[in-house]
Order: sequence, then C-alpha cells, then structure tokens
Amino acid sequence: MPQRYRLTIEYDGTDFCGWQRQRCGRSVQGELETVLQTLNGGEPVTLIGSGRTDAGVHSLGQVAHVDLSIPRQPETIQRALNAQTGRDIQVRGCQIVDADFHARFSARRRHYLYRICRRIAVLERRTSWQLPGELDEDCLQECAKLILGEHDFSRLCSSRTEAASKICQISDSQWIKEDIFINYKIVGNRFLHSMVRMIVGTMITIARGKGSPADLQALLDGEDGMVQVHTAPPQGLILQQVDYE
Repeated sequence: MPQRYRLTIEYDGTDFCGWQRQRCGRSVQGELETVLQTLNGGEPVTLIGSGRTDAGVHSLGQVAHVDLSIPRQPETIQRALNAQTGRDIQVRGCQIVDADFHARFSARRRHYLYRICRRIAVLERRTSWQLPGELDEDCLQECAKLILGEHDFSRLCSSRTEAASKICQISDSQWIKEDIFINYKIVGNRFLHSMVRMIVGTMITIARGKGSPADLQALLDGEDGMVQVHTAPPQGLILQQVDYE
C-alpha cells in the first residue's frame, strides 16, 4: 500500500514558469517529481500542492503531498530532494501523514504577503515590487479593510480562473510598514488565479489617486467601478504558510 508524505517547500520563483508542471520551462512541481520518481523506483508520481503559484511568485511554506509505493524515511526523502534539485528550491520538512490528508482540500487557510519597496533597491529586485513616488498609505489601509469578510472576487481574479465559485472568506487584510517596505498581508480560506496580485495592483492604483475605496467596494459588489483593475507584478508575492486542522 502506498505511503503518503507531506512536504513543506520553500522556493524562489524567479526562474520558474510557476508551480504547475509544464511541457516547456522549469516548474517547481516538475523538478520535485523528477527526484521523487527516482525514489519511487522509476514509477511515476504526482505531487499535489496546496495551490498553484504563478510564474515568478515565491514561497516560504508551500505544502504538498505525494504517495510513494516504496516506503522511505522522511529524512531520506528530504535529503534527496534538497541534494538533487536546484538551489532555488529547499524542502523544509517531510513527514508521513494519513492517506486522507490532502494538501489542497485539507487546507483551512492560506497566508500571503506582498512586498512593496518604496525605493529602488537593487538587492530586493527579485522579491519586491519597487515603487517609489507618491502613495496614500491611509487609503491603502481603508481599501484593505474592505477586503475582509466573504466576497465574490469575480472581478478581481484572472479570466483563466477555473473555479466555479468565486466566493472567498478573508480573515486578515492589512498593510504593514517596515523600514523601506510597505507590505500587504492577506489570509483567506482560498484564493483564485492572480487574485492577490489583482487586489494589490488595484489598491495601488487607487492609492495613487486614480480611483477611490468606493470603486473597490463596487468591484466586490459585482458592479463596474470607476477604477481600472491592475495586476501587480509577480516578484513581490510570497506564499508564507498554509494552515491545517
């Protein structure tokens, strides 16, 4: 009987085409599956993540599960993955879990952080949106409060979103100022394709005076707001952690 393992994975998404396996280009899932297949005696495996991060998006705590027909010690799996994948992937934990654990469907909350650097900082260019210039930070906080609660995010997600329901429950939404950064923290039960980046990009547009919080509320209410929806660049977004019961 196959043994199920839970992995906690950190990665720099800069040089990946995203989490999901692709026919061309590096993917986090693809690189890990290549090593896991070797550990499984050459038998193909499928690594299921808690969600699919886009190209250029990073993770400090992506969670995934995999079934192996050849049982291995978790430490052996972790060492092999870290030794045989690129330096931009690190498996931070590996543990045996019950067969009913599912990295995606068992998850209760996902935590994301979007980092904005308020000046050009060369060493931060891979992990932040560098955004000097005027920005109404009080307006950002007002917008963040509107995101709290249950909303239909149909107007703040990619047209490629496959989920039938666009309703998400957001339990934390706030901007946090740290030195030269202003970071957006958001926690929710689920997220749609490009949803966090579109929320951030649209809030920044409003904070630059090209709309109002009322326009964001209109989008959440399913109406046509006066503000144009923008998608923030991927490099500022980090999946921080995934919570389970």
